[in-house]
Amino acid sequence: MPPAFEVLSDAATGELLAAESVYGRPLRFPDSPRPYVIANFVASIDGVASLGLTDGTDSTTLSGSSRADRYLMGLLRASADAIVIGAGNLQATPGHQWTPASVAGDEDAAAIKAYRAERTGTAEPPPLVVVSLSGDLPANVALDQPATSVMIVTSAQGASKVRSAHPLASVIEAGDGTEISGAGIVAAVTGALGPGLLLCEGGPSLFGRLLADRVVNELFLTVSPRIAGRDHDQPRPGVVDGWAAAPAALPRAAINSVRRSGDHLFLRYRFEA
Repeated sequence: MPPAFEVLSDAATGELLAAESVYGRPLRFPDSPRPYVIANFVASIDGVASLGLTDGTDSTTLSGSSRADRYLMGLLRASADAIVIGAGNLQATPGHQWTPASVAGDEDAAAIKAYRAERTGTAEPPPLVVVSLSGDLPANVALDQPATSVMIVTSAQGASKVRSAHPLASVIEAGDGTEISGAGIVAAVTGALGPGLLLCEGGPSLFGRLLADRVVNELFLTVSPRIAGRDHDQPRPGVVDGWAAAPAALPRAAINSVRRSGDHLFLRYRFEA
């Protein structure tokens, strides 16, 4: 049996697709504006979004290997026109393929694949977009034995490194050589793939850049029933890192839905324009 979600608050209406039945409501996104940027994170009760693990177990450790969390990740990936991650996320997960089925696990992969086809008209997974200013990317199965098309958003200087080290990946040049802004990332992906639904899976620094330019439309946040803690030697970032809003200009979000599965909470926020 797939994981069960208890719907505590969600006003969505419409016909449920088969894979959404356990989610309890249709999982839909506005047709406009496009591009439409959503982000998905898991965090501990005390707000830690990364433990700094680099063996591929960081998010699963935080979530306690929650099947419901992985199922929702699968639904979101299956809905997306592209999945966008930072180079740090890629480095921390050397054996991971960034596809909807891979995160769902063997027990739910077939349902997620069918959902992808129903939602988008294709069973092919969405492209993976990796953001790396320097272009210094490690050997990774997602780059060198990709299960989907891969694009690297990088600087002009980083482009030659990517083409040499990872010839199976496409290159999108962006930024001024010193930084790639959040708006620049969205513009680069939209220019290459067309306007669509972009799913950011972090890390916190990439999310911070997107928030700084106010290009994020929604946040899906899983609150795991765990305490991670921090100390001076392990700062352990929250959902956002590398950017701080001014006290008088804190972005505000409205809550769209609340669910629970066991002791995990699943929150969906929409950012105000």
